[in-house]
Amino acid sequence: MAFATICAAQTPAFQVASIKPSQPDATGRSFTQRPGGGLVTSNATIRMLMAFAYQVMPEEISGGPAWAESDGFDIEAKGTGPKVLPSEFRQMIQTLLAERFHLKMHREQRELTVYVLVQATNRAKLVEATDRSPDASLRIEGPGVITGVATMPALATVLMRPLQRKVIDETGLQGAYNVKLRFALEKPTAPGADPPPPSDGPSIFAALKDQLGLSLKTAKRPVEVLVIDSVDRPTPN
Repeated sequence: MAFATICAAQTPAFQVASIKPSQPDATGRSFTQRPGGGLVTSNATIRMLMAFAYQVMPEEISGGPAWAESDGFDIEAKGTGPKVLPSEFRQMIQTLLAERFHLKMHREQRELTVYVLVQATNRAKLVEATDRSPDASLRIEGPGVITGVATMPALATVLMRPLQRKVIDETGLQGAYNVKLRFALEKPTAPGADPPPPSDGPSIFAALKDQLGLSLKTAKRPVEVLVIDSVDRPTPN
């Protein structure tokens, strides 16, 4: 496969990347991180890449041409390896969007419907962790399982994936806590993904209350959104 070399940048960047338009009849969308910080996508949209790179929900991206939401791209990019931090990997995708798609955007505050994470009426059922490196071990262990050590803002961020909506921490809890949450996954975990097999168990709302003593409430909050000013289709290679 022919690759186009990406010029060195001050921010982390892929060594080389091939970007091609997906076939018009392509179905499904996939996004895979390879060992060493590589990236392989199938039929991935600009908004899908932005959502991952900037850790935002789809509704937190506005503006841009219609094709940025509909047209897919097959990407194969080589990482810098062997160890690439999650934050570096996201920056590498940001660089790819800026250099290859000529993405220009700005940020602004808008009022959106979000989930607010609070303590339930019977108070939180959390045990403060002795681990001194909070958030590092918080992970999703397959459909409907979240486990590890986390601060409440970090837990709110992880909950956005199964809920597919912005989650804001308003628990007032300042420490890092042991988290073990099991729930029935009711929808796909990513845009374009196939639905997971049915699972037994409580909803994520019931699980948070019963297992952690936390609650999710719907509310309007000011949220920083990304506004696309301009973006171009890349030259196929």
